[in-house]
Amino acid sequence: MNFSTSLYGFSLRGILFRGRTAGFASLPLVVAVVAFVVIGITSVPSRYGVQNTFTGNLLTGLVVPIVALVLAIGAFGDERDGRTLPLLRAIARPRWQIVLARFAAAWTSTVVVCLPAVIACVVLGISVNQPVGRVLGGVVLATVLTSAAYCGVFVLLSLLTRRGLLAGLAYVVLWETFLAGLAPALRGLSIGSYGRRVASLAIPGDVPLGTVASGGVTASALVLAGIAVVAVALAGWRLQKMDVG
Repeated sequence: MNFSTSLYGFSLRGILFRGRTAGFASLPLVVAVVAFVVIGITSVPSRYGVQNTFTGNLLTGLVVPIVALVLAIGAFGDERDGRTLPLLRAIARPRWQIVLARFAAAWTSTVVVCLPAVIACVVLGISVNQPVGRVLGGVVLATVLTSAAYCGVFVLLSLLTRRGLLAGLAYVVLWETFLAGLAPALRGLSIGSYGRRVASLAIPGDVPLGTVASGGVTASALVLAGIAVVAVALAGWRLQKMDVG
């Protein structure tokens, strides 16, 4: 087992097996339970709008960003708070490898924690007679890419400020929920708008999907992947340059 794999495994265990993760895991579970209750008590035509709400607004617009924020900020934020960040000096490896391993662990953890809500949204889509492949591809691709972009940005944020959790929460709630919703011109700076565009693959017909990016699904997927790559690269540069003493 090489260094990167070992560090990834260590980081993954550190993120998944802590009380904070267990607490926020209840959010996707609640969304899943409500979705299955809706499936059980509503008719098929009534579920079209529900699927839109759950896939576009709750999963992509709330569950994924909140879970990614909590888990990715902790990738380095906990070490800063515990004053153990200087221990990184003892690791004789390029710091970008450390950042990449922490990002991968936060990304994997986010997808795993969000799985109950993902499964519920897929079942909702299938229950309204949408093609299984289209629903599965849309929901999974939107979750994976959106969580990657959020995790990359929040890992970078954890290295830029000690108030990363508050700054990330302000971005998700104020910018993405209110400002990007009120001003279409700001949607180009909203990760959630690109995620909802990708999620539109799983939405039947022309049902509105909240605030979505103006580009197509492929362009939005590339933007999300690009955000993750650039954010991780900047985080690696930041960790290399910052004084961890």
